Amino acid sequence: MGKFRSSDNGDQVRSEQPDIRVSVTNFGPVRNGHVDLRPLSVFVGPSNTGKTYLAILVYALRRILGGFPRLPIMYRYQHRFFGQDTDLGLSVTTADALVEEVQGTLRKLEVEGGSFTYSGLPKSAREIAQSFLDDPNSLGSILSSQLQRCFDLNSVAELVRFSGQDNMEVSLFASERKRSLWRLQLEVTAEETATKGLIEDMDLFPNRRPESVSDFRKGLSEFSDLVKMRQGQESVWNSQFLLDHFEELLEVATLHRYSDTHYLPAARSGIMQSHRVIASSLVERSTRGGLEHFPELPTFSGVMADFLQKLILFEEVQGNQNSVGEAAEALEREALAGQIRATRSQVGGYPEFAYRPSGMGEDIRLTRASSMVSELAPVVLFLRGAVSPGDMLIIEEPEAHLHPAAQTQMARTLASLVRAGVRVVVTTHSEWLLMEIANLMREGELQAYSERHGSDRAGSSALLPSEVGVWLFREDDDYSGSTIEEIPFDRSEGIEPEEYESVAEALYNRSAALQNQFQELAGAAAREQG
Repeated sequence: MGKFRSSDNGDQVRSEQPDIRVSVTNFGPVRNGHVDLRPLSVFVGPSNTGKTYLAILVYALRRILGGFPRLPIMYRYQHRFFGQDTDLGLSVTTADALVEEVQGTLRKLEVEGGSFTYSGLPKSAREIAQSFLDDPNSLGSILSSQLQRCFDLNSVAELVRFSGQDNMEVSLFASERKRSLWRLQLEVTAEETATKGLIEDMDLFPNRRPESVSDFRKGLSEFSDLVKMRQGQESVWNSQFLLDHFEELLEVATLHRYSDTHYLPAARSGIMQSHRVIASSLVERSTRGGLEHFPELPTFSGVMADFLQKLILFEEVQGNQNSVGEAAEALEREALAGQIRATRSQVGGYPEFAYRPSGMGEDIRLTRASSMVSELAPVVLFLRGAVSPGDMLIIEEPEAHLHPAAQTQMARTLASLVRAGVRVVVTTHSEWLLMEIANLMREGELQAYSERHGSDRAGSSALLPSEVGVWLFREDDDYSGSTIEEIPFDRSEGIEPEEYESVAEALYNRSAALQNQFQELAGAAAREQG
């Protein structure tokens, strides 16, 4: 396959991210199924089949792990952002032994020239990484609390009861070039949450960058010297001391970089029109007097609260001319025919958002603009001020309130984000969106073919079929829950779900039947008059 041209470091960012499979059993309305997260993942199917449930699950998992890394390390994030700490239970008990472990790894680096596997790391570092997967009081507790927060539940067990079963399973599989890297399984019942996982003996320094090997060697040497200096002090065995240093080293070895995840909920249009009222109300209620006046406050789901928070704290990145910002400009130009403008209110300091149509010198408040403007405004704002290459953007129903032409432009925007190195997940009911995505995949095949034969057909929105996954959520005939299956891409037929064909056929048959009835009545009337 040819390699598409990408602005910025989109190709590099994609190459550093592993392939991820998310598998669920008895998760909310989903009885069982899995999705392989591609650069562009599309969830389709009838309402109430679990598309949003799985999208929120992906959001929660990435939020905990700081993205989907080659190695599941997150204790520093866990400690700082989730208020958790843990007893490492390391087998090494003396500073001398710890230094010897580190020196052993340094010797392997010298002998093997920087090419070695996970098993070559210091044993203590591997124990830290493995303990994260196996300790239900760390990962299990954090994931449960995140699911409660994101779904606005009193207990994560409510997700199990939704399907009428006794237990729920969530599994995460990471691989690279079809070779397993690690796997994680979470099982939830009404009584407990259990976790287990396995880290495979993966190759470290996946791209064999000399600077990465050099940084890793330098970090190990500095850590060894630091342990020697603090020998005899209890602080050497302080868990945060070891966690911070070992995880920094593991991040270097696996080229892990923290990446953010952004969720645009289906209710974003209404929030855009009322966010100032919501924000001012929240501030008022956050005072002691406000809390006493409203003793039982209604709550947002976590994804809704995160979305609103990013709007309230919105700061536009000045001079953002990377390919993500260019995608926002194209969406404004082609679909909105105008600009989304952000200013700070002089009273209260809240951000104010407005729409300025092309050729006009005045702004229009979003409450007076069309529903299409309110739908696309948060997409534009997030691309201009929040989303970076390596991040994931999840959008519920990006086609909402859009004319078919604007829906096809939205498909091209999503493809441009993929080219920029952004992972994208969408839920949709739009046939227009799927048709344009299929066209972009055909364009991608054509471009790859042309490049193999010496032609240049560079396109900023073309997609390879391997970069796209379309997953159908289907209700079982016995109403026992939904299942998930991939819709394969067909160069002739595209990626249209079978149910769309059934609906189209039913509409055609009804139209034909009504026309036949009209012709029969008209013919009978003509015969009577004759």
